[in-house]
Amino acid sequence: MLKENNPLLKLDIKVKKSYIFSIIMKVLESFYALFDLILEDPLENFWYEIVSIVLGYIQILYYLIDKTVSELLIKI
Repeated sequence: MLKENNPLLKLDIKVKKSYIFSIIMKVLESFYALFDLILEDPLENFWYEIVSIVLGYIQILYYLIDKTVSELLIKI
């Protein structure tokens, strides 16, 4: 039917990538670049991660010990 000399439907099919697909691909490429940087020197990055986690816990403990926050927690 479509291969006839005078087809009933004249279709012009074009492949077009959606906007969301391009955003997802950019995000995935940036994650790949990040993992590539991590894998270049994994031991050094491991120690940076340990230090950042420890500093995060110190900030949480300081937040709980802080005078204004501890007074608010006691009132609850």
